[in-house]
Amino acid sequence: MDVAFTAILPVFLVIAIGFIVRRLSVVPDSSWAAVNSFGYWILYPAFLFSTVASADFSGPDTIPFLTCLAVGFALAGLWGLSLRLWFASDGPAFTSLFQASVRWNGFIILAAAPALYGPKGLALIALGFGPVVAFVNLMSVLVMARWANNEIAPNLAGALREVTRNPLVLGSLAGLIANLSGLIDWLGPLEPALALLGRAAMPIALISVGAALSFEGLGKVPLRLGVGVASKLVMAPFLMLAVTHVLGLPPLPSAVAIGVASMPSAPAAYVLARELGGDAPLMAGLVTASTLLALITIPLWHSLTMPA
Repeated sequence: MDVAFTAILPVFLVIAIGFIVRRLSVVPDSSWAAVNSFGYWILYPAFLFSTVASADFSGPDTIPFLTCLAVGFALAGLWGLSLRLWFASDGPAFTSLFQASVRWNGFIILAAAPALYGPKGLALIALGFGPVVAFVNLMSVLVMARWANNEIAPNLAGALREVTRNPLVLGSLAGLIANLSGLIDWLGPLEPALALLGRAAMPIALISVGAALSFEGLGKVPLRLGVGVASKLVMAPFLMLAVTHVLGLPPLPSAVAIGVASMPSAPAAYVLARELGGDAPLMAGLVTASTLLALITIPLWHSLTMPA
């Protein structure tokens, strides 16, 4: 656990810097939207494209790893749906608890992956990023349309349109196409330019995570906060652990899959809750609480699953 904690601590220190910078108004509040937009549309897709396009996926673990992620997050989604039985009287709160069960902050594990899993682990995470983001967003939009406080009719075609416009999904998909087709060899100076952009992605992503943290919702609904945080930091990685055993995944892909599932809830969940009529204050509290506690739980899961 000491090795994992040492590896993950710098990532959380950068998140803390983002929180402090936002609270000290070093960057004006009006500028954060532009920072987030630039990262979302330019830096993060460039990072995912470069990582996926240049990785070696010829080994036998790639398809089982992606299968494991799909099944694991599907089970997390079923667990999230089961929470409707406990919180049937409050649809918006349920949607936030569902998002807390399945939404994951991929930038934390992407930043920590080289130290935790090495280059092969980073490549696997980048490869799975697009499909998992698409799948989780699809589930979240459908649940929000059905149970949040809005007039949107649940519509699979509409949800799919939203997912296919996601630049993170498109960046991963473009990188995979470039990798498999050999196009990466024909990009010339564009490839190192995208790689250079990608190197700026992780610091911006982590600072933005810290800037989005809010302590206002903590302590107001302790039961719901506890259920949501436990769903993300305990139940989701436990379900993924079970899937790795059933599928017989080798040690490194297993550890990476469980690491992905152990990530805290993503700040994007708050944006979706705010825009589609979920319980936005509860979602903000869940993102903040799960992010803070993940500094403890990520090393714990890593020590339980990563081979020495």
